[in-house]
Amino acid sequence: MNRKERPVKPLDMTPIIKRYPGYFVALNDDRTRVLGKGHTPEEALEEAKENGAENPILTRIPEENRSYLL
Repeated sequence: MNRKERPVKPLDMTPIIKRYPGYFVALNDDRTRVLGKGHTPEEALEEAKENGAENPILTRIPEENRSYLL
């Protein structure tokens, strides 16, 4: 099953937001685990690739904890 076929459920990303403010993060498919992080998208994707990720979800975590949809 790919991402398009799965329904997206709300997810509390507060722990990730608190731990990685201002970083780009590469997440696993269910958005529960950080596979890579960096100050640039390239850094986050490179670390994720080193951790075995083929197609992670990339996003930038805001500096402040506020409403955030992914």
